[in-house]
Amino acid sequence: MKSKYVNALILALVLVVFLISIQSAFGQQQFATAITSESEVENSGFAIDADLLTSAVVNANSGLALGVGAYSGHIELQFPGQIPANQTSYVRFNTEDDLLPYLLGGNLGGLLADVAGLVLLGNQEFTIDVRNNNTSLYQEDSGITDAFVTNSMRVVSDKNGNYFMAISPNEEYNSIRVQNKVGSLIGLGTAKELNVYGAFTSDDTFDCLNANYTSFDGLGITLDLLSIAGTGVTNPEFAIDDDVNTYSELGFGIINVAATIRQTIYFDGSSDSTDVFYVTLGVDPSLLQLGVLNNIQLSADNGTNTDVYTGNLASILSVDLLGLLSNSGTVTIPVEIGESVDRISIDLSSLLGVNLNQSIRIYDVFSAPIMPEIAVNSQNVAICEGASASLMATTATPGTTELLWYDAETDGNLLAVLGSGETFETSALITSTTYYVSARRIGCLNESPRVPVTVTVSPIPTAADIEVNTNSIYCSSNDVVLVPTSDINGTYEWFFDSNATNQITHNMVDGDVTYTITDSGTLTINGLGEGDSPYDYFVRLQTNDAECINASGDLKTVNVTVVDSNFDVESTLDTVISVQDILNVNNTNTAISLEGSVSGDASEGDSVTIRINDLNFTGILDANLAFNIEVPGIDVLSDLDNAVELLISSGLCTVTEQLPIPIPELPTEDLLQVFCASDNPTILDLQLNLEDGVFFDALVGGTVLGADTPLVDGGVYFSGLLNLPVDVFARVAISVQIIDVEAPTAEDGVQTFCDSSSPTIGDLQVDQNEVVFYDSAVGGNILDPNATLVAGDYFVSRIENGCESENRLQITAFIIEESPVTLMGQTEEACVSTESYTYFTESNQSNYEWTVTGGVIMDGGTSIDDFVTVTWNSLQDTSIEVAYLSTDICTPNKILIVDIETMRCGEVLGAEFCLEVYNEFSPNGDGFNDFFEVECITDYANTTRVYNRNGNLVFETQNYQNDWNGIATVSGVLNRGDHLPAGTYYYVINIPELNRDLVGWLHLAR
Repeated sequence: MKSKYVNALILALVLVVFLISIQSAFGQQQFATAITSESEVENSGFAIDADLLTSAVVNANSGLALGVGAYSGHIELQFPGQIPANQTSYVRFNTEDDLLPYLLGGNLGGLLADVAGLVLLGNQEFTIDVRNNNTSLYQEDSGITDAFVTNSMRVVSDKNGNYFMAISPNEEYNSIRVQNKVGSLIGLGTAKELNVYGAFTSDDTFDCLNANYTSFDGLGITLDLLSIAGTGVTNPEFAIDDDVNTYSELGFGIINVAATIRQTIYFDGSSDSTDVFYVTLGVDPSLLQLGVLNNIQLSADNGTNTDVYTGNLASILSVDLLGLLSNSGTVTIPVEIGESVDRISIDLSSLLGVNLNQSIRIYDVFSAPIMPEIAVNSQNVAICEGASASLMATTATPGTTELLWYDAETDGNLLAVLGSGETFETSALITSTTYYVSARRIGCLNESPRVPVTVTVSPIPTAADIEVNTNSIYCSSNDVVLVPTSDINGTYEWFFDSNATNQITHNMVDGDVTYTITDSGTLTINGLGEGDSPYDYFVRLQTNDAECINASGDLKTVNVTVVDSNFDVESTLDTVISVQDILNVNNTNTAISLEGSVSGDASEGDSVTIRINDLNFTGILDANLAFNIEVPGIDVLSDLDNAVELLISSGLCTVTEQLPIPIPELPTEDLLQVFCASDNPTILDLQLNLEDGVFFDALVGGTVLGADTPLVDGGVYFSGLLNLPVDVFARVAISVQIIDVEAPTAEDGVQTFCDSSSPTIGDLQVDQNEVVFYDSAVGGNILDPNATLVAGDYFVSRIENGCESENRLQITAFIIEESPVTLMGQTEEACVSTESYTYFTESNQSNYEWTVTGGVIMDGGTSIDDFVTVTWNSLQDTSIEVAYLSTDICTPNKILIVDIETMRCGEVLGAEFCLEVYNEFSPNGDGFNDFFEVECITDYANTTRVYNRNGNLVFETQNYQNDWNGIATVSGVLNRGDHLPAGTYYYVINIPELNRDLVGWLHLAR
C-alpha cells in the first residue's frame, strides 16, 4: 500500500511540473476568448478557456451512400481585439490521422509521408481560415498539394511535440476558423475528430522573448534522396528544448546534387532593435576546410516579411569564433539584427563533389541581451595573494538589463546579480580565478553567453624565491657583479638593510664605492676593499603583474667577501651566433661554443668559468689566453638578460665580468599577407622566411596550427620555433587578408544574339569589366572572349585585385538566325498582258510595302497584304520590291527586290508544246479533280517541285505523271505521307528539253 501511495505522489508531482511548464511557456500570450461560429463541436468552451491542456472536439463524418448523413465541423475563435497585420498567432490543434508530423516538414511533407507509406491527400483533411469579422482574408487546405509551405501559414511544433498552426496574415484580423472534414478516400460511415486547444498571440506588454516552436523545409530533395541515411532533419524539437547537450541535426548524407534544407525557429513575439539572437551550432571541422561556412546561412523573417536579415557563416563569424569552431566543432554565434523579427532560419546547402557526410547540429537558439562589456580596469586584473579584486561590467541597455556573476562557464554557482556598472567584489583569493558574467533582461530567464573575467593572483615573493650567484672571494681590483634571478617574473631592487629602508640606486656613490644597476637588476659595485669586508647587500623582487614585493625582513641576503689584489683582467666574447645556430638548437638542442679571450694579468692554464642560467661551465685559458667552452644551446638562448658571467680566478680571488650574448633576431616575415578566397588558402600558403618555423594561434602559448588549417580574413597567425620558448624568441605576428570577390552580375541571365552580327563570348553582357569566362560552374576551362559565341550556358567569374570570385554567374546564350526575305511566284517567262500573276512573301508580318515596276497591281499590295497580284505590261525593267516590318528581332526591317523576266507568251510556250497547267485541284477522293494536272507533261522529262507559302519544299518528283494528290513526299514542316492542308502552293517544273521552268501558283482545296 505504501508503494502505491508513493508512486501516485510522484505521478502527481510530475503532472504539476508539466502543467506549470506548459502554462509558463504561454504565460505572455493573449488568447482568443469568444466563439463566433461552430458546427459539430463537442466541449467548445475548452477552446477559449486559456488552457492549452483542454480541447474542443470538432467532428466530421463521411456519411452513407450518396452523401447522406455526411458533415464537416468547424469552430471559429475570436480575439478580444484586432491583431495587427503580420503579427503571428498560434492555434494548438491535433488531428485523428497522423498528418501533422509530416506537414511539419513544409515542402518535404509529401515526401516524408511517402517514405512512411502514408497518403496525405484524401483522408482526414482540415482547413484554416483567417478572418476579419465576417470576411475571409486567407485560407489554406490540407487537402491541396503544397499547403502550409509559406510564412503566411505553417505547421510548427514545440519542444514537447505538440503541434500548432503559425498564422501570419499580411492584413489585420481578429478570428481564426478551423474546419475538420473527410477526404474522398475515406469509406462510408467513417468519423474523424480534430482537437482544438486554443488560439493565442503575443502580449506586447511582456518583454521576454522565447523560442517556443520550430518547423523545417527543403528544396531540391527527391524521394530517393530523402531515403538516404542522414538526409533530412532529425529531432528538430531538440533545438528549442533548453538543453545544450541535445541537438537537432540537418543533413544530406553523401550526395552530389544541389539541395537545401532549412530549420526555422519561431519566437513567441517580435523582437525589438536591442535584442540579440544566439545560435549554437556544431560543424564537423573536416567540412570547414571544404568551405561549408559559405553554405550555411542564417536568415530572419517577421511574419510574411521575409529575409529581414541574411548572412552566411563565413561572413558572420569573427576570427575568435571561427577558431573556437575549428578547435571544438561547436560555437555560439551572436546575431544582431536591429529590426523586428519573430523567427530565425538556419539553411544548409549541399557541397558538390564532396565525399563526406554533410550535416550541421543545432544545439540551441535563443534571444537575450548583447553580451556584457568588461570595464577596461577589470581586464587583465592581477592582485597579490590573499587580496580581493573589484570587477565591473556594463550592458548596452542599463535600465532594462541586469548582470549575473558566476564561478563557472556553464552551470556553477550564481555569485551576484548586479546592475550595469556596479562593482562585483571577489573574496580573498590565493590562486588565479576566472569569473563569468552574463546579461539578461530584468524579469526574463534567458541569459546571454557568459563572458570570462580572469583575476591573476601573484604570489608574494620570499627570499627563497631569489637566487644571486656570488664568488667565494672577489678581487678588489675588479668590480663585484651580483646577478639576481627568479622563476617569478619581475624587477629587482637593492638595499643596504633587510627591512628595505635604505635603498641602493643606480649610479649611487658612497665614498670611493660606486653602485650601478642595470634594467635587469644586475648590481655592479666598484671600489670595494678588503678593509671593510665582508659586505652585506639585500635584494627584493617586485612582480610584473600585481607589483607584489617581499615582506619587510624577508629580503634575499647577499654576502660579499673582498681581498685586496692587483689581479686585473679584461675579457671579450667573440662568438657570433647565427640564425642557423638557433635552428640547430630548435631542432636538435645542439651545443653552442662560446669563444673569447682574456688580457691583463691572466696566464695560460687559468681557470675560466661561464655562468649562465645559474649553471657553471668551466674551461682553461690556452697559450693565447683564449677559451672555447661548449654550453647547451637552449641555456644560451634562454638566458633572461642575454648575458653571461665570466669568472677568472687568480688563486686567491675571482674576477667576474658580464658579457652580452650576441643573439640575432629572427627574420622578419611579410607582416601582412593577402590571399584570394577562391584559392581556399591554408596555413601552408603563408610565406615563411624562417626555415623549420611553424605557426601558432597565439603570441604566447597556444597550439601549433596544422598545415591544412584554413586561413580566415582578419586572422593573425604567429610564426616561431617549436622548441624554443617565446621568451627566447618572440613570435612574429602575421596578419591575413582574404579577398572574397562577389560573383559578377548581369541585367539578364538569358541573353539573345543575332547570328548575323557574328557575336563573340566577350559580347555577353556583364556589369563588371574584369571577368573570366568558363565552360562550367566549377573548375572547367577558361574560354577566349574573342571566340565565336554559340548557343549554350556560360559561367562568368569576377576578377578583383587579382582574385576570382568563388561563385560564377551563369548566363544562357541563344543565337537567332536571321530569317530570309522570299518572294514566291513566277519570276521567269511571265506573260505580258495576257494573264495575272500572284506573288507571296512571308505572312504574319506588318507594314507591308509593295512596289511594282513594269506592271499593274490587280489585287493585294496593301500594308496588310502578304501578296500582290500583278499583270505585267512591259518586256523590260520589270521588278517587284517588297518591304515589311518583321518579327525578326535581329533585322526587323526587311526588303527584297526581284527582277521579273517577261515575254510574249506565244513565242516560247505556244500550242505546239501542249503545256497547260490546271492550278486548282481537290484531292478529296470523289473522283473529280483529285490530282494536280499539267497537260502534256508526260511527253517531257521533268523535275517537279511544290512549295508552301513560306518556301518550304513539300513535294518533289522526277518525270511527273499527273498523279499528285496533295500528300507530302518530303519531311520538313510536315512528315512524309502527311496530307497537306488546304491553301495556296507554288510549283516549279523544270523541263530540260525546252530549257525552261514552268513557275506558278496552285490552289489545293479540301
